[in-house]
Amino acid sequence: MEPFYSVAARRILPATLICISVALTACNSSNSSEPATGTDPDPDLSVSTPAPAADDEPILEDALFNTASGFVVTREPGPRLVVAEEAADLTDADFDLGLPAAVVQVPDGLDTSVNQAPFFANLQNQDVLAGEILEIVYRPEDPDGGLPGMFPEKLPQGGSFVDNFDGSKTFRWQPLQADVGINRFTVTAVDAENGQYRVSQPLLIRVSLPADLTSIPNVAPELDTIEPHYVRVNDPVVIELKGIDLNGSIPSIEAVDLPVGATLTQDPRFEEIYVLKFVPVETGLASVDVIVRDSVDSSLTTEETVSVSVLSADDFEHTGQPLRELAANRNIQIGFAALQSFYHRPDGAIYAHVAAREYDIVTPENSLKMDYINPEPGRYQFAATDNLVAFARQNDMTVHGHPLIWYRQVPDWVLNAEAGSRELHMTDFITRIMSRYQNDISIWDVVNEPMDDNGELRDSVWLESMGESYIATALQSARDVSPQATLLINEFDISMAGPKFDGLMSLVDRLQAQSVPLDGIGFQMHLFSSYDQFDALRQNFAAVADKGLDIYITELDVSLDGDDSLEDQASAYRQIMEICLQQPNCKAVQTWGLTDQYSFRTIYDPLLFDRSYQAKPAYFAVQETLQ
Repeated sequence: MEPFYSVAARRILPATLICISVALTACNSSNSSEPATGTDPDPDLSVSTPAPAADDEPILEDALFNTASGFVVTREPGPRLVVAEEAADLTDADFDLGLPAAVVQVPDGLDTSVNQAPFFANLQNQDVLAGEILEIVYRPEDPDGGLPGMFPEKLPQGGSFVDNFDGSKTFRWQPLQADVGINRFTVTAVDAENGQYRVSQPLLIRVSLPADLTSIPNVAPELDTIEPHYVRVNDPVVIELKGIDLNGSIPSIEAVDLPVGATLTQDPRFEEIYVLKFVPVETGLASVDVIVRDSVDSSLTTEETVSVSVLSADDFEHTGQPLRELAANRNIQIGFAALQSFYHRPDGAIYAHVAAREYDIVTPENSLKMDYINPEPGRYQFAATDNLVAFARQNDMTVHGHPLIWYRQVPDWVLNAEAGSRELHMTDFITRIMSRYQNDISIWDVVNEPMDDNGELRDSVWLESMGESYIATALQSARDVSPQATLLINEFDISMAGPKFDGLMSLVDRLQAQSVPLDGIGFQMHLFSSYDQFDALRQNFAAVADKGLDIYITELDVSLDGDDSLEDQASAYRQIMEICLQQPNCKAVQTWGLTDQYSFRTIYDPLLFDRSYQAKPAYFAVQETLQ
């Protein structure tokens, strides 16, 4: 059954019209994020920041807001801190520089002297007042005479991109108060002869407030997009409903007719979010109609339908022993990286059931990353990791901590600290996090992705301030906190021969010569189904084992490549599992995610379970190999 989600049409109000006809351009609105609240506007970063304190401790969450069963869910005691986007916000200076450069994607083997790229003529950045309607007609041109295709990368809220059936399309958008600032909009032109030959052209739109604010129409609020989900009959379902009002106010949300026993409750931390909780008792489509009501004009509403596809319990079962039982018989562990706060998703109950049935080791996908768990000096967010630890304990799972030190997702306060103080902040972080979870997390990715593709150490905030010694310092700090923990260096693109793997082995030699504690290497294997370097993988495993180190496949997924089939994907999984089983030092295999629905490579369907939690051929290939 196809999942279903319907949205009522939005009310359109009259406004001033600005119409600009140009050749094809681009579409990608910028994402705004609310500023994080601070604990100290000017902390002294040359000394240790405050350690976790009582006001960092999570508090009990009401069961109305989650699907958890058998373990207690907690939440942060205050508002969640919003992690800023890695890219800097666009400014007037960016706007004044003119149209941003286009990005051209040239497929391998294409001769650009024979087939020239499509392009966008007569484009320029646009100024518009909030409340005005901006229209831009996109008409791609091709020097070779073909008719290019086109698509927007992302439409801003309330925007449309409509075909004019004459080779052009019209972007229409009425920005409002929430859009004030510089917005990026990108459209991609696709070559008529080769669909992989593409030109992506950004355009900047500066939205300003008019002198007369009453000229801005008050538009009806709506629900933020809800993705389709599959759930199991008689399981609890929670759906977070977020009201969106582009005029900047916060709408209320009401249910038209709640099912028996259902609740609709405003989130105590986020005024714009209401949580719908119910238990579907029949298979099919379970739908609830809700009204989103404007906070300024109560007569201004939008009615929307929220639905989930409900399957029978039998639909989630399959033949054969669970993977964790089979893996235990082969003396390895098998597991996955857990979606953060999966118990807040509509399908959280079946997610938990499948994970507990199949796996005996779990990694937190995001909640231990430094910018999330320690976003400000002296501020910590432990609830998501605490909840995963409780889930793992309930289901007899090992927790694999990821990551302690990484070159990405470093909080701004560390990046802004003097270079000489970063070692102190690094060791403080390792000590504080590992101490909290000393009895709960037994395996740690201490240093994540230290190598560059050329085999040298990757440039990072840590390398810049400490040189190569940061790796030894991090590992020794981890050992000092937890003498029994398994300490790993975790790296990607080392499942094939090349300078990166060679450089990593040279690093290991230097660490071992200094008696630095290191127990194993984590192999990140984000592959495509066309991957065929199995001999190199076998040899690299042997090289790691020869150094007395264990091997953990920490991040495995196999994306479907081109016309490859699910059977091709299954073959890759099978061969990787066989190589692990043949190597005594291979201790665990973990997929990076549980289902295709939540994979960070979701468009490639890379995991063992599909979006409706059905076992794919890859699952049965792993099951048969373990048998």
